[in-house]
Amino acid sequence: MKRLLFILPFLILVSFSKINTVINSKTVRITPQSELQINGTSNVKDFTCQYEIQNLNEPIRIHFEKEQDVIRFEKSVLILENTGFDCGGKGINKDFHGLLQSDIYPRITLTLKEIKLNPHKKNIADALIDIEIAGLTNSYQMKTEFYYKQDWLILGKLKLNIKNFDLEAPKKVFGLVVVSDEIEINFKLVVQES
Repeated sequence: MKRLLFILPFLILVSFSKINTVINSKTVRITPQSELQINGTSNVKDFTCQYEIQNLNEPIRIHFEKEQDVIRFEKSVLILENTGFDCGGKGINKDFHGLLQSDIYPRITLTLKEIKLNPHKKNIADALIDIEIAGLTNSYQMKTEFYYKQDWLILGKLKLNIKNFDLEAPKKVFGLVVVSDEIEINFKLVVQES
């Protein structure tokens, strides 16, 4: 009888858990055909900081579970070294790293949390991601396009305000050149399953 009393709570707990949900794991690699850039504007000139994709040559392990049209991820992280961004010149690179406080926070971290597939629009999904910049993390919902042939092609754009990360846009030439607080992250990722 005592043994039954010990096993009964365990059986009740198991019966209410998601028995049909399975955590899957895959290793993926971002190929050199990929592109990732940050675009910004100022009252004088627009700028683009291109990420050197060859810095992402390490395989990335992703963990996920799929439940109908929702895929939830755990520990699925993309780390971007700030030094991997090239904004086109020594001066603007220095300003970019100053803005990101690269000496204290040398990387940007993107954590994929969830993807909601759109059953009414083929190849469209809403992704929930956490972005950590300069030690602060914010969550963003973004629309993505995805296609599969031999590899996955994932396209997306995300506008964000740098003030959400307690960053202040640099001002140049005694405040005559002012950089906008809004930036846009554009990506075209070609992802290969290992």
